[in-house]
Amino acid sequence: MPASSLEDIIAKLHLCKDAPHYMTDKINAIADKALEEMTKEAGDFLHYDLDDEKHTVEEVKAIIDIFPGSLSVINLDYSAGYVNVLPVQNAANRKRAVSFIPLLAKEGSRLGVGSEGSRGGLLEHGSNVVLALAELYDDKKCKKVLEELRDLDLLKKKIFYYSSRHDEKCKQVLEQLRDLDLLKKEDITNFHLLEHFLGDECAQRFEVLAALDPDSLITARCSINEGPLLHHQKLTENTFEMILKAGMEHFPENLGCLFRKFNGKTACQNAFDIIGTDEAMRVICRCIPPGENHPILHMAAEADPHLEDTLMNYYRDEAFIRDATGRTLSQVQFHYTLRKGNTSFSTTASVFVKATDDHIEAKDPRSGLYPFMLAASENRSDLDAVNYLLRRCPKVLVDIKNTDTGKHRAEGLCDQRRRKKQRHFPR
Repeated sequence: MPASSLEDIIAKLHLCKDAPHYMTDKINAIADKALEEMTKEAGDFLHYDLDDEKHTVEEVKAIIDIFPGSLSVINLDYSAGYVNVLPVQNAANRKRAVSFIPLLAKEGSRLGVGSEGSRGGLLEHGSNVVLALAELYDDKKCKKVLEELRDLDLLKKKIFYYSSRHDEKCKQVLEQLRDLDLLKKEDITNFHLLEHFLGDECAQRFEVLAALDPDSLITARCSINEGPLLHHQKLTENTFEMILKAGMEHFPENLGCLFRKFNGKTACQNAFDIIGTDEAMRVICRCIPPGENHPILHMAAEADPHLEDTLMNYYRDEAFIRDATGRTLSQVQFHYTLRKGNTSFSTTASVFVKATDDHIEAKDPRSGLYPFMLAASENRSDLDAVNYLLRRCPKVLVDIKNTDTGKHRAEGLCDQRRRKKQRHFPR
């Protein structure tokens, strides 16, 4: 219909108030029916025709402003594949419509679309639009590329290009939902989003979600074995890098939890077992670059000494740095050996004899004990080891005495001040 004709009809409808009531009622009924039909057409447009290569956000918002009821139109077309869903839910299943999800959800929240608490339909009828974004990548184009290309290297580049484009698009959607407060921090845990987005094609999406709730990198559990994400049984080189990269971004002091244990196995060893040592080490070196003074060997010595030789092939310079507690690698190894408790002077005297004074004088930060204390603790009572260590470095007893004297002196001063205060301010 030409714009001028539409304007004429609207102008004439404004004049209907002067017409007989019978005629006015009939015209209003016709207008209501026409509005209903137009709203349905607008709803169908939102369901089936949204295309970010043809339409702008401003154009789509104009449709919503004219026909706000279009956001509540339910899809009943079984041929479309998804039925009984709102436009915002259907958009999550169409690659060229996904960019409009933030707009549809924002306007839906403003207009009260969906049930209470559904955030404009994002969580309506048990359907979670955010979860649906994890499944979205251009599989048809990838399949077409598979059929057309025979060069394997070129094939991989093409597939990566298409999947990364859609990953980028979905990442932007998540960022916009976050900025609109339609994607919340608690959603990461409540909907197990990190595990759900743990896919080879979801690297950028995973990064956004991990940044929204970094603690979930530690608290999230795999549905298969109830282990942390780095202990996932279906780990791939890509997903291992996704988790470790995010871990290094938010928990660099723990090296991204690379040496966190689950069922007695470190995440590092788990990666070696599942994706292969060489593949895992490529990822580790990308996320924890050698030569940047990361105490990776020290942490390996504390968690699982069997990893040291493998890691030292890539992190040779790190063998000469000190960790966050100021200890050398050999000090860490010495403390670990004593703390483990299966070393005695009578059977492995060389461990004690080869120890340097620095080893013997340094406290183990994990237990807070000196080496001679470790040798005497936990029912071991290795008197030969205790005697040897104290004879080698008796100054540790002086240090302990000075520490205790200082502590008692501080406690005495506090008692004096307390008594003085009580004299001046009796209860």
